[in-house]
Amino acid sequence: MSSSLTLSDVLNVEYPATPSWSPDGEFLAVTLYEDDGKALFVSDRTGERTWRFSPENSFVTDISWSPTAAELLVATDDGDLFLADPNGQTTSRLISGPDDREAYTWSSDGSRFAFYRDGRPVVRDVATGSERTYDVPKRGPFLAESRMFAWSPDDTYLAYRFAGDEATQVGVVDVEADELVWRTRGEMASHTPAWLADGRVVLDRQGEGGRVRRIVAVDPEDGEEIVLAREIDRERGVVSQGAPEVSPDGTKIALVLPLDGWDHIHVVDVETGERTQLTEGTFEDKGVADGTPRWTDDETLVFASNRNNPGERHIFSVTLSGRTELLVETPGTNVHPRPSPSGDGLAYLHADARRSPEVRVDTSDETHRITRSEVEAWPVPPIEPESIEFESAGRCIDGYLIDPRKSDAVSDDATNLPAVVCVHGGPMRQMRDGWHPTRSYSLFYTFHQYLAEKGYVGLFVNYRGGIGYGREFRQAIAGVRGADEIEDVARAGEYLKGLNYVDADSVAVWGLSYGGYATLQVLGTHPDAFTLGVNLAGLADLELYRDWAEETKYPPAASAEVLRMGGEPWDVPEHWAEASPATHMDAYEAPLYNFHGTGDRYVNFEQLDLVVETLTDLGKEFDADHYPDENHVFSKRATWERTLKKVERALEAEL
Repeated sequence: MSSSLTLSDVLNVEYPATPSWSPDGEFLAVTLYEDDGKALFVSDRTGERTWRFSPENSFVTDISWSPTAAELLVATDDGDLFLADPNGQTTSRLISGPDDREAYTWSSDGSRFAFYRDGRPVVRDVATGSERTYDVPKRGPFLAESRMFAWSPDDTYLAYRFAGDEATQVGVVDVEADELVWRTRGEMASHTPAWLADGRVVLDRQGEGGRVRRIVAVDPEDGEEIVLAREIDRERGVVSQGAPEVSPDGTKIALVLPLDGWDHIHVVDVETGERTQLTEGTFEDKGVADGTPRWTDDETLVFASNRNNPGERHIFSVTLSGRTELLVETPGTNVHPRPSPSGDGLAYLHADARRSPEVRVDTSDETHRITRSEVEAWPVPPIEPESIEFESAGRCIDGYLIDPRKSDAVSDDATNLPAVVCVHGGPMRQMRDGWHPTRSYSLFYTFHQYLAEKGYVGLFVNYRGGIGYGREFRQAIAGVRGADEIEDVARAGEYLKGLNYVDADSVAVWGLSYGGYATLQVLGTHPDAFTLGVNLAGLADLELYRDWAEETKYPPAASAEVLRMGGEPWDVPEHWAEASPATHMDAYEAPLYNFHGTGDRYVNFEQLDLVVETLTDLGKEFDADHYPDENHVFSKRATWERTLKKVERALEAEL
């Protein structure tokens, strides 16, 4: 079959991150993923005046607008830090690498910024370049959160996250006295600090192995604290995500909680402690797994919701009185709403069945496309997915089907077509009706458009454990991990085999992260389900992963691994064994291809070592590639080009 789409078309697609406004509302900045890393992209609100900055021989890692001027910090992967001026489209170097630095955060008055250097908090004066390093507990090994630093409104204090007592902790530093005036202690994991108008710090605190989450306000002067919101589930674990957002006047917090079974907007008055649920219904008011509502002003919030369609997201506003208004109704996925400082514009990320993710701005009379999807320049239009559903273990599971017969490259009456099931990661994620807003899943979707032009049917399955379908759906795999959600994946394969135009002997499965885990698990627990498996950075042994993750990724207090498994390995060893793919590899009948980066911070590379060792000892058919220093989601174009070419050759050879 001929195809006019190429791998270059697939890899030329760029992926924007969440947009942010300059303090005057004149500019939007976003990191834009190019071939091998991210660039800075700045635009006015109409998209007519743009500027792209790609550091020489390096890539952008972080950007942060000054709160008082139209200038922003731009950090690079080789350790340089620039101050960028979008008006003049110029940059000046503030710091040269290669120090270990991260989490640049401006002071409230814009005269200084904080960051970590070698794990220690540092404050730097922008005008003079003078720095002060604080002799306080260090950052620690755990992954970063959305807020690592927070300046008090008067810039007297700096709250920051560090590690201690085998957990993440929050401390408050007096920036002039060079003194740690207050800190959390104990086994609860505290993180993402923010300041209230009355001088208290808001913390997100999680503990008891993922069973408890509390949003706490603490007075650092005397240590007195009150609980503003909580989620407690000692049987199946909490599933709420997303840091609380403080209102502009500092008197309220907003966050998404699933207390009635669905993710809805809640607001807490920090003076009285009164919590009000503003939205309700059998839908989720969240755009992505860790999405949060944003304040437009002290009375109004904007948020993404799937209330119109489970696989789409539209943007709404809600007032403190509960009045809801639809703001963005464009079909597809519309997430990460960011109101302009004056409230006269709304920036967000859009994707749909015809376009990969792009940044848009809605004003009172027009929608402006700030970045534009390269898919528009493809030689053929993308194939629009079909929403499907099937039965699995007593539950209705849905997904999205890409039918290659809808393309000009494949005959309308074609039969015996090969097919591929694509499994998302997480597991608290969800594939969408079209392109996903996140680069990792969006890239997979782009590649499936290429595969469809070559005659491959594609199915993106939303297995249990994911977001979009309520709390019970997310918690459905608690205590039985590696069983029911894997049944969903196997049933997706059976669904494809039941289509009269699919070759039942030519169905593959693949995925990244939890999708890689599902691939490894399903090949052993359902050996007849698939003809081929492709694992990218998947887990082979859950106890091995748990030990590594709780030392390097997240602390034990916030880890729900034991809860998901139904007990500790020494209490229920059979659960851990049954849920670990390495246990079932002796049953493999399909060949397996594996890819993993040695620099992965989300899944330890030793998982691939175990796959290779186990399958070698068992004499099974497999192939494995490792990429030195590559990330969990590969960063380099050359890595993806090699991987996707090899996947394509494997599909051609095995299906």
